[in-house]
Amino acid sequence: MEPDTISVIIPCHDSSAFVTETVESVLSQTRQDFEIVFIDDGSVDETPKLIERMIDIHPAYRMQLVRQTHGGVASARNRGIAEAKGRFILPLDADDRIAPTMLEECAALLDADPKLSIVYTDREDFGDVERKWIAGAFELERLKYFNQISYCSMFRRSMWSDIPGYRTNVDGFDDWDFWVASALRGFRGMHLPKPLFKHRRHGASYLWRILDRYERLHAQIVLNNRKAYSAAEVEMAAAVISEGRISSIFKSSKLVFMSRYYDGYPSRMVT
Repeated sequence: MEPDTISVIIPCHDSSAFVTETVESVLSQTRQDFEIVFIDDGSVDETPKLIERMIDIHPAYRMQLVRQTHGGVASARNRGIAEAKGRFILPLDADDRIAPTMLEECAALLDADPKLSIVYTDREDFGDVERKWIAGAFELERLKYFNQISYCSMFRRSMWSDIPGYRTNVDGFDDWDFWVASALRGFRGMHLPKPLFKHRRHGASYLWRILDRYERLHAQIVLNNRKAYSAAEVEMAAAVISEGRISSIFKSSKLVFMSRYYDGYPSRMVT
């Protein structure tokens, strides 16, 4: 097998219900020069044993398990990337899947253009809600108000080092913050218009649990990336954090998020 070009980073926290499907989607890729780095983020179920079993039964693949005390998704992603060997990184949650050509098609675009840093695809939801979500433009003026692209996008490891890494004070929206930080620094992204990322929609999703903190998380993204926003926006963000005073910019952003991500669920669930 060729040296690893791609590192697939899979954070896990009590993920035994779905992680096998996730791994199978990676092992079925048409491009095979990859490694898988699992980060067990303080699981208390059978997740670590299940991962160790998968590593044992697939000795032809380079897979490793890193264990840490529970620190959240951003911390786990950073730990996994720090352990990774690949030039290209693909974060993948332990309940999602990727299409068989995801690694091949994304890596080919990065290989072809050294000035390109990120390749992202459209998203196909399955589970509670089944529909396709078309990604938006990788533009700072759009990204700073609403996350236009999925967390599961391929990027150069060197970009992660330059930023550096995912910020842990916006856990749950750390990918959004990471894209804003990337665009602010001039990194370029390309949209691959195919639904190669398969996102599982289910009631236990972390995004359900952070909905009531949406405005504070968005405000923290503003404060993390002050140079991307106006002085007035930074002031409004500071008021959200210090006083809980939520202005229209954050209310509007939350409404857009709810209309895009929670569309298809009964309104009582969203409430």
